Amino acid sequence: MLQLQVKKFVSFSSDAAGAQQVQLPYQDDTASGYINDVTDEGVVQTPGVQYIGFKLHKEEFLLPMSLVREIIMLTTITFVPGAKFMMEGIIALRGEIMPVLNLRRFLKFERGKADSTTRVIILHCDYGGFGVIVDDITEFVRLQPSEIESIPQNFFPAEYKILAGVSRVGDRIRGIIDLDKIVAELTFDLKEETENEDEQPAADH
Repeated sequence: MLQLQVKKFVSFSSDAAGAQQVQLPYQDDTASGYINDVTDEGVVQTPGVQYIGFKLHKEEFLLPMSLVREIIMLTTITFVPGAKFMMEGIIALRGEIMPVLNLRRFLKFERGKADSTTRVIILHCDYGGFGVIVDDITEFVRLQPSEIESIPQNFFPAEYKILAGVSRVGDRIRGIIDLDKIVAELTFDLKEETENEDEQPAADH
């Protein structure tokens, strides 16, 4: 049985559910990529996708709001020996155990210190929920397709492969995190083990 070491980063007041939740803004992403804008004349649909902005180290990144389940203040994270290098540990959120990732490690940023602005963004994917530690939430923004550009991969370090593209609004450039690429990094070893098991011949009984 694994012996889990508890690592406490910072203490926040929390509710009985175990974590203090941060209010999310209203969002109305649809399958067609449209968001409803409310005007004096009524509701008008305009193209765009809503994103949440956050800081890591001195850089700002974006995540699609459609992937965000909730945002919580930093709570106790339990260290798991032998876990993937970008996994900080696990948390218990209302009875659900989920991993928490530290993208600073993956992007090779300096290790940061938790403070009052540190948050955990809870995301959802086919494998379940998991959290991402961020230094601060900056803003909620809607981007038009023309404001998103592909990344010239040859000019970026290998660690930046988790980006789906960059947004450019005026002189402001921000990387857009690709959740599928993060999940692929987390599940790569698991897929390899499954493939190896499938290739092994059945044992004699």
